[in-house]
Amino acid sequence: MIKFLHTADIHLGKVFHEHSLIEDQEYILNTLYAILNDESYRALLIAGDVFDRSIPSPDAVQLFSAFLGKLKTSRPDLKILIIPGNHDSPLRLAYGKELFAGLGVHFVTDPYDAVNPIFVYAKTGGSTAEGETQECAAFFLLPFLNAGSLNAEETAGKDGGGFAEPIRSQAKLAEEAAARLEKARLSALSQGADYTVLAAHVFAVGGKESKSERVFLGTAEQVSANLFAGFDYAAFGHLHSFQKAGPNSYYSGSPLAYSFEEAGAEKVFLSVEFDRSLEPDSFRELDGNNGYKTGNVNTISVNPIPIKPKRKLTRLKGSFQYFLSESGSDKSINDAAEDYLEITLTGKDLALNALSILRNGRFPNLLSVKQDEAFAALSEEQVRVRQEALSAKRSTDEDFSDFLIDIYGRADEEKIDLFRELLIEAEKEERL
Repeated sequence: MIKFLHTADIHLGKVFHEHSLIEDQEYILNTLYAILNDESYRALLIAGDVFDRSIPSPDAVQLFSAFLGKLKTSRPDLKILIIPGNHDSPLRLAYGKELFAGLGVHFVTDPYDAVNPIFVYAKTGGSTAEGETQECAAFFLLPFLNAGSLNAEETAGKDGGGFAEPIRSQAKLAEEAAARLEKARLSALSQGADYTVLAAHVFAVGGKESKSERVFLGTAEQVSANLFAGFDYAAFGHLHSFQKAGPNSYYSGSPLAYSFEEAGAEKVFLSVEFDRSLEPDSFRELDGNNGYKTGNVNTISVNPIPIKPKRKLTRLKGSFQYFLSESGSDKSINDAAEDYLEITLTGKDLALNALSILRNGRFPNLLSVKQDEAFAALSEEQVRVRQEALSAKRSTDEDFSDFLIDIYGRADEEKIDLFRELLIEAEKEERL
């Protein structure tokens, strides 16, 4: 039995509505660490977007480094397999990869290296005259394909010579990579691999996207999952919702929700298991017409492991006054008070400084306030009057008084007097 865990799109260092999620991500990595302490897992596969930015924050780098160190100390036999996504910098992620490879942590950041498999073994429990029997899975790691990262070597020279041209579109890059990977997959089977697994960071045709992804533009950037149908399992990254992308391919989705459109969505890690001792559940049937050849007929089990976040993302709706002073006995509101919140205010009256007032009250993790109904109610005349009032000549201390009212609900005369004194001093210094 060979068992591994598939995840992707961790986006370490993510800032969500101006709020750092580093504590929430540390909580998720600790959850992942606890799962992988089960010694039946032979590998961890991270299918891209380890970091949220190509130049990750120091906190994000330190967090991931600490996670890898703790995990390898606890599970020195565990293979850790990582590819960059479209958010990662391949060069930065590849730092020290030769050293890490000797420790069983494999970063594959060059598409040309994707054809070189990493073999993962597991004892089967049986034995032969030569020793204990074992199964072998060949893992192929295909990093995100940036424009020009592969040349069309297979087609170069067919029309009378010439140099291979760099490929630009995601679809064409994936076709070129798939052709190379299929040869490597068959070679791995001939070398004795029982299973073949692919990791790739792609946007599969028909995949369900969400608001938190950096989505490519145009259908030419979408990739057919059938290109990789020869593999026993294809572990995809990029789309943030857990979903099946093809007969043998899955997105694990991001372990945290990164947009309020995902509020309430279940987040998972995927536990994948190959075990020929189990009764077959369902298999893909491949024949000679599609150009693929299968190895052994394998039983595969894909089990989502639900993730409980440190804080949920929750959307609430109601009037400003209700949230401010009338919802104390509302259990649903009380249960969500510590969540990351997006509140939609109902009613046609615009509530000034609503986010700050509500956040300083019962909702410390309020990140967004929407007042679409109130803004829609503002007539063109009201907008015109408001604009004229804002553009009218006013004294500086009047503006400061309005500012105090917006922030504190009232204008303190002592603060206004102090402001006037400071303003006079500033004007005197300016004239000197």
